[in-house]
Amino acid sequence: MSKRYSVWAGRGQIALFSLLLALPVGSESQTLPTITVERDGDTFSVRARATVAVDPRVAWETITDYEHMRDFLPNIERSRVVSRKGTRSIVEHLGQFPLFLFDIPVRIRLSITQQPYERVVARSEPGEIDGEPQTLRSFVGTYDLSVVTVDRRAGVRLEYESRFELAAPLPPIVGDLFGTAMVTKTVRNQFEAMLREMARRQAARAPIEKSQ
Repeated sequence: MSKRYSVWAGRGQIALFSLLLALPVGSESQTLPTITVERDGDTFSVRARATVAVDPRVAWETITDYEHMRDFLPNIERSRVVSRKGTRSIVEHLGQFPLFLFDIPVRIRLSITQQPYERVVARSEPGEIDGEPQTLRSFVGTYDLSVVTVDRRAGVRLEYESRFELAAPLPPIVGDLFGTAMVTKTVRNQFEAMLREMARRQAARAPIEKSQ
């Protein structure tokens, strides 16, 4: 669920992106994230959105930093890139999904396609992880990034959508309403952690740029 790496772009792409930043874009204020989760049996649909005052390149580098996601996203124990070919990567995530008084293990392999600085699309990929079956029957998710003006400087409107089906049903004790509430809480915690990491990287980057 979390998503979201290194930037594989040549100097020409960087120059083009710099030109895009100079073009007029929509003006917005930085906003708190909005999260909505809908449930249909064992299938969940998630939408998350926020506007953040960070350089678009910082936002992109954060959501595509698969190898280090365990360092800044909660409940992720391991995130590793299995293979890369062009703009496509195979990534494995292992972690825990907090649910009431117990945790549900999460094991998922994703095929991720990147459209630099604009979109990340992730789909579940078949196969076992460490000899164990995956815990999601299916998953598809997207991150969309749009360049906007936030407080008179370049920022990003970040939109995340996903739809996933559990391989095994939630325990009956959880119930429909409580299960949806817990998924919403977990998604919010991870999405807000992603935004905090963007802000941290932006703050760390500013002194370096001033010294150059």
